[in-house]
Amino acid sequence: MKILITHEIFPPEVSGGGEKLTYRIANELILKGYEVKVLTSGDPKIKYYENIETIRIPINRYLMNLTYPIIAKEAKGADLIHTSSGNMCLPSYFAAKKNKIPICCYIHHIFGENWIDIKGPIIGRVFQSMEKYFLTRNYDKLIFQNSLSKQIGLGLGIKENKIELIHPGIDFKKYQIKLKRENRVLFIGNMNMNKSTSKIKGLDYFIEVAKYFNDIEFWIAGDGDYLNKIKKNASKNVKFLGKLDQDELIKLYNSSLILCQPSLAEGFGLSILEGMASGCAIVSTIDIGQVGPIIKPKDINDLKDGLNVYINNKRLAEKHGKKNRLIAKKFTWKKYIDDLIKIYDNIIQKK
Repeated sequence: MKILITHEIFPPEVSGGGEKLTYRIANELILKGYEVKVLTSGDPKIKYYENIETIRIPINRYLMNLTYPIIAKEAKGADLIHTSSGNMCLPSYFAAKKNKIPICCYIHHIFGENWIDIKGPIIGRVFQSMEKYFLTRNYDKLIFQNSLSKQIGLGLGIKENKIELIHPGIDFKKYQIKLKRENRVLFIGNMNMNKSTSKIKGLDYFIEVAKYFNDIEFWIAGDGDYLNKIKKNASKNVKFLGKLDQDELIKLYNSSLILCQPSLAEGFGLSILEGMASGCAIVSTIDIGQVGPIIKPKDINDLKDGLNVYINNKRLAEKHGKKNRLIAKKFTWKKYIDDLIKIYDNIIQKK
């Protein structure tokens, strides 16, 4: 099978988890014998990244909607296009239709009505309308990674029979339960996005809810300009750790009782899976199959009640943390790639 993957940026350039996951998909497919090319933005002199062939277009990632002629040309002879939500899905869709090949759209991010929180009432509605138009085309399949994203997609008008839900894997052996659990609430997040988009992580609500729990430490791991903006609203029990490397993060997960992710939306929720693998109790708006309260986005009272479940019962938190670790062990890369290939096979057969 020949697969053309289109994604706005690709390693060695990395903006977030989407690029890392797209690299993993491409690499795993090649290891299974598939012929893969990645079309992205960047320096056209870079023909390969490791063992992955790349076609790089020297324009800004936000102008990738203009690349239809190039995608259509590169898609000739491909069996399938794997594109991503964002600025490449629409031209990739039209390129697939021109070449009469199937296309699946992988949802790394979907915001729906949250665009209004991100961009304001006027510009936000413009972005919301654009997202709806981009993602409600007649793709053969749209691949979601958690139930909240799926619900946002259904709200935009994506048909249920077009949706598949799969979860990425984790390198489980890296994570452990060895350290003593501190009665601490942890937030992990990359805030290097622009300030408006960073609102989607729900960190404002994390900082606000900390004011109700003066005796509990709330720790934030991550960096970015947005943190400087909201630090002034934080109470004394909120600690900003800055950017940590992977080993430091693993120790932090392992020593924290509760991981809290109050995102308005997430493509997947990797930090939740990492927290599960480390034995954390989870309080989050994102449901990837963990044990623990699933709270409503932007609802400070629901967030407070969810945290109270564990803050008032450390034994229950540790019990649920152990259950989460067992659940996380099932999130393997083999299962993920096998599930993805099944989607490819099904939509190709239907053509």
